[in-house]
Amino acid sequence: RHEGEILLDRRPLAEWPETALRGRVTMLGQKPRIFAGSVADNIALARPGATDAEIRRAAERAVVTPFADALPQGLDTDIGEGGFGLSGGQAHRVALARIYLRDAALILLDEPTAHLDAALEQQVLDRLIDYAQGRTLIIATHSLAVAARMDRVWRMADAALTPLPAAARGAIA
Repeated sequence: RHEGEILLDRRPLAEWPETALRGRVTMLGQKPRIFAGSVADNIALARPGATDAEIRRAAERAVVTPFADALPQGLDTDIGEGGFGLSGGQAHRVALARIYLRDAALILLDEPTAHLDAALEQQVLDRLIDYAQGRTLIIATHSLAVAARMDRVWRMADAALTPLPAAARGAIA
């Protein structure tokens, strides 16, 4: 049982027309969808008509450029359907770049740092937390490193949602 209302940009969710609401919400699941085409084309799916500079900024923020710049044509390098040619972590970061390009108010992420080593995970989290300022960010994760960086954490177990104080976050299982 829950009380209250959900606001998006200080407006009750029920007052948003569905098409406008879809434009203000974005989600990244555990298995991002990557299409055959260039890395840049995959990022640009979030906002058709985005400039090359906007796509590059989104790629930089998502830590895509370090690996993409090493590819034969950089961001213009073609990749295969399902991300063929990319590692799991690289595909996740391409999908995360879409979120940055979309500029949504509500961001829903499921294991956004999966497949990343600890140093890269922290770099991606730094940029994500910076980007999320003034937005609502909800992350589902098993990562202690991700949970430790969040303002609020809830544990979901036995059909219950329980707030977890900062001091207890190292004990998440």
